[in-house]
Amino acid sequence: MNVPHILVNSFSKISPKTTALSLIMLTTASFALPIAARAQSEGTPAVVSGVAAATPVSGLSATEKVGPMSLRDVDVGAIIDLMQKWTGKIVLRPQALPANLYTLNLPIAARSDALLAIETLLNLNGISVIQQGDKFLKVVPNNVARSESPSLITESALSMPASGRIASKIFVLKHANGQEVVAQVAGMLNASLATPPVYFSRNNAILVTDSISNLQKIESLLNQLDRPQLDVITTKMYILKNAIATDLVNKLTALLRTPSREAGAPFRLSTGTSFTADERTNRVILMGSPDQHAFFDNLIEALDANSDPNTKTDVIFLRHANATEVATLLTQLVTGQTKAVTATTGTRSTAGANRATAPAATNAAAANNAKTSDQNGADEFSSMTTVLADVRSNSIVVSGTKDDLRLLRELIDKVDVVLPQVRVEVVIAEVTLTDTDTSGISALGLQVANGKLTGISGAFPGGTLSNDGTAGFANLMAGNDLSGVIGLTTTPTKNDTHILSVPTITTTHNKEATIFVGESRPVVTGSQSTASGTSGFVTSSTVSQRDIGINLKVLPLIGKDGSVQLQITQQVEDVLGEVKLDGNDQPVIGRRSTDSFVSAMSGEIIVLGGLQRTQDTVTANRLGPIPIIGDWLGSSTKSKTRTELVILMRPYVLNNSAVDNINALNRIDATPIKDEVRKIIDVAPAAAPTAPAKP
Repeated sequence: MNVPHILVNSFSKISPKTTALSLIMLTTASFALPIAARAQSEGTPAVVSGVAAATPVSGLSATEKVGPMSLRDVDVGAIIDLMQKWTGKIVLRPQALPANLYTLNLPIAARSDALLAIETLLNLNGISVIQQGDKFLKVVPNNVARSESPSLITESALSMPASGRIASKIFVLKHANGQEVVAQVAGMLNASLATPPVYFSRNNAILVTDSISNLQKIESLLNQLDRPQLDVITTKMYILKNAIATDLVNKLTALLRTPSREAGAPFRLSTGTSFTADERTNRVILMGSPDQHAFFDNLIEALDANSDPNTKTDVIFLRHANATEVATLLTQLVTGQTKAVTATTGTRSTAGANRATAPAATNAAAANNAKTSDQNGADEFSSMTTVLADVRSNSIVVSGTKDDLRLLRELIDKVDVVLPQVRVEVVIAEVTLTDTDTSGISALGLQVANGKLTGISGAFPGGTLSNDGTAGFANLMAGNDLSGVIGLTTTPTKNDTHILSVPTITTTHNKEATIFVGESRPVVTGSQSTASGTSGFVTSSTVSQRDIGINLKVLPLIGKDGSVQLQITQQVEDVLGEVKLDGNDQPVIGRRSTDSFVSAMSGEIIVLGGLQRTQDTVTANRLGPIPIIGDWLGSSTKSKTRTELVILMRPYVLNNSAVDNINALNRIDATPIKDEVRKIIDVAPAAAPTAPAKP
């Protein structure tokens, strides 16, 4: 092969490195000769001449002689100008390119060879040349070339001249493992490209982006490695009698493929050994060397032994608790205990048949320690414990060892209890305040300490009814309807107190109850205008209902001593006026809200206040708007009205006894229909029918 005398260098002076670089170019140019000879000897297509990325336009002949050319210590711009001249194409470049100096000694040579020399020179200095249509070339740094859509080589890379042009090629493997090949090929790639090979598991193929020279080297290597295994592979079927094929294959994988903690490496199997499960026939299919058959015969026979189950499943029906909540609680307990034991000891003991026994004690102290260890183990759940909730039957489905089931039953018996209940009587009153009143509580003459009613200033013997240690106040409060407390104030003639609502709610421990008193108004939440041919635009609105009023939320926590802690959230919304939005009247809503946390004994009255509102009122003379006459009769007057919501609450802890209904019965007796109601509720329920005697 005649190689043109081309000398390229990126240094400022001719040096031994220049000579070495010349040898590299000569070696690169002649790399295709042995490849072509080997390809012909193996029956593959012979190497044919290809083209570089920097190809001339169709009007310029690739074989036309150019040169000679001698450049010394020039920048990259001069090299790009020379490429642009010889290709007849416009070369596009970014602002930043590696700042190296180039030396080029080029005798008379074919245009294609000269362009290949320039392209290789740029690639040696970290610059790639990319085709951009028929009229443009693009030069970019090597680390950018991988993302600039390099050309995809579909044929053999060995048929192309060796060059530094960046390209991509997909290597489809027939026999070799693609994941193993990726790990080996990654170390052979150009580090400046920083493009690792991509593995396609479905096709067992890898995508490599690098220079054509490296792609040729990788292809030659894979031609030698991607060949069938030379081991003799035989197939053997194992019909299982007791075990499940899928489970047994998983155990074999854990034993033979998974690295152990001690050795750090899996058990060594010969090349090509595999075992899979045939679920349809419940068989294990072994493919590998016959030398391993005896090993697998003994191992599979041992794993396919008959074993009695050491776990049981049971259903526990709940009487009071919610199955989903109980199942969640038990699952968190079992999971948390497992993590705690594992973190403490590194291992865990299991209950029942799986629990390891302690070694024999050599003295009394060791015997005591062993006894304590066994007792702690008996209180642990095994790793086979499962807890599921059956919502339909409100039951818990549990599975585990005998000790697991015992522990779960004990816990469920303690959790499945009736939670205490509380009945909360509520009175919501609106009090109109005068200029001398500071609050609604003081206007009503209520004496409050720590949020609880302690006395009432009223026209009673002694002047004041207070909780002074006698039973008078407590008895009066317990015997009166809660709304009647308002009537015991010092101003029985005032008509500025209005009771808005007298609800009663019953809830259980740690369950929120809600009271709402108000109205629901339509509110426009959105509007859309559409063009109409006759009337211009037609506006359609989206309307939703908005609750406006008093919203009271109570979350009780009931103690064993009859105390009740109440978390109370009050929110009051009022319509202050109206405003037009897109032609729709929308209410202007004022909001007042408080959060309280009070504690009281059963039967004590809680007083909440402070939610005040000020409203401006304008009063005008009927003739006021008439000129002159209105001035004689007087002008309009403005006044402000202050109101405050006062909420009285009385919790009663219910104990499932007749005492729970005393207050409710008293309220019924105060109504005109007490006789009719008593006829119904005083009738005792009929006794349960007895079971027929057995014959």
